[in-house]
Amino acid sequence: MFPGLLGEPFGFKHTKTCLDGKVAKRLLAEANEAFPVEYSALLAGRHATITAFVPMLHAHSTPDTFRLSGPDFLQGLRRINEQGLQWLGVLHSHPSTPAIPSLADAQGWHYPQLGYWIVSLADDEPQLKLYQWTDGGFAERPYLLDDAGAD
Repeated sequence: MFPGLLGEPFGFKHTKTCLDGKVAKRLLAEANEAFPVEYSALLAGRHATITAFVPMLHAHSTPDTFRLSGPDFLQGLRRINEQGLQWLGVLHSHPSTPAIPSLADAQGWHYPQLGYWIVSLADDEPQLKLYQWTDGGFAERPYLLDDAGAD
C-alpha cells in the first residue's frame, strides 16, 4: 500500500531509538489534554529517530483502553507517507496506571519491528517508556531524548 513506509527503529545495531525533544513535549501536552481518557498517536521519522507524529483524534478511548479507528489509522499512515517519513511506532497514554503494557496492549500489537511507547500520567511526573515486541512479549528498551531546542 505504502512501499517503504514501515520503519525499523530497532534495526540499527549500535543506535538507540531517539525521540526529538519538541515532539516529546507536544506528545506529553496532548496526552495531558486528553486526560482522563487514553491518548494515542502514530510516531514517524527516519531510521531510528522520531521527528513527527500524527495524533489519532478519533480513536475509541476510555480511561483504560484505546482502539484506533481504521479510517483515521489509514489517513495517518497516508500523512506519514506524504511527508516522506517512515512509521516508527505508536504511543498511547495510561492516565492512571504505570507505563507498563497491559494484556490488552499485548493482544492488540501487530508490528514487532516498531516501537511501542507508553506515557503514564499516574504520578506527578509523567513517565515515558519504550517497548519492543520480542520473543512473545514486550521488552523495555532504552531510548535517547534529543533535547536540543526542546524549550
